[in-house]
Amino acid sequence: MDTVTKATLVASPLNPSGPARVSQHPRFAVSALALVMAIFTVAACSGPSRARLRPNATTTTRAAPATAQSTTGPDRTGPQRDEPALPLAIQELAVTVASDRLFAIGGYDAAHNSSAAVFVFGGTSWSPGPSLPVAVNHSAAATIGNDVYVAGGFTASGATSRVFVLKARATSWQELPPLSQARGALALLALGGRLYAIGGRDGQSQITTPEVYDPVRAQWSDIAPMPRARNHIAGYIDGSVACVAGGREPATSSAIDCFDPATGAWHSQKSLPTPTSGAAAAALAGVTLVAGGEPGNETSVYGSIQELRNGSWSAVPMLTPRHGTGFAIYHDRLWMCGGATQPGFHAVAGCTSAAL
Repeated sequence: MDTVTKATLVASPLNPSGPARVSQHPRFAVSALALVMAIFTVAACSGPSRARLRPNATTTTRAAPATAQSTTGPDRTGPQRDEPALPLAIQELAVTVASDRLFAIGGYDAAHNSSAAVFVFGGTSWSPGPSLPVAVNHSAAATIGNDVYVAGGFTASGATSRVFVLKARATSWQELPPLSQARGALALLALGGRLYAIGGRDGQSQITTPEVYDPVRAQWSDIAPMPRARNHIAGYIDGSVACVAGGREPATSSAIDCFDPATGAWHSQKSLPTPTSGAAAAALAGVTLVAGGEPGNETSVYGSIQELRNGSWSAVPMLTPRHGTGFAIYHDRLWMCGGATQPGFHAVAGCTSAAL
């Protein structure tokens, strides 16, 4: 998306018919030399510059409509940019990547109804995928191998413990053993060939105890309780640990907690400068990104991407501030689709992405 300014060296027109000659008088010689040096200095200062995630007039271009070619090609790189929009406005959906395709699953539609719809982005456009067996919002999704898993969420009857898998090349979902505790607004993370269901709530109560699913044994097991139970968390993988950022305790949280399967223990990372919930998050090239979100009282939308680089937090403006979005790393970029660009329920279809 970056607009690159190309420097062009301009030849001096002082003597177009031959080499420029400088007067032998010292004062005129110095003046001519100064003029030539000034021309080359101006040209050199117009060279290209680099930007971070910050969108602005020189670093941000709007993508073509959803029917256009994919923006993931080498000619459309940049810190933040628009991506092809979802076919429908959807909020509180689940997103994951499998077989080099982006899956957008469930959520609230524009009429505030839970949805069973699945949409798949194959690199150029979105198309319908196999519908879920149940309409659900605030569920979570993750991928093991090329199999897509969906767990938890809220249905018309409340929080659900149901879990489904869409096997690679399958045309329908298969139901798996349920979670031990029904929960929505959770994080589902795949690490080491297992699934980790973290946080969420079952209606009014926070779920303190996460669960791990072993697909070989087809069994869920409890793991160590979270340091701070909360829902509307942003889950991401950071190397060998599973992390969750922000959320509602019910107060808006600034915490980042990570679970290490090797030790079975939690540890906390440096807290967010701005508490948030319903945000998107990822670890890209050693940098933690936490994008957008809203406070627990749903009175505003956070308009920044918070970045943790080398132990220090900073923030840059978000191209399209939003919360309740589905997010995943796709082609080395943090994709954010759907959600709302206003506080509370205001579903949108747009997608954006961010890279370093």
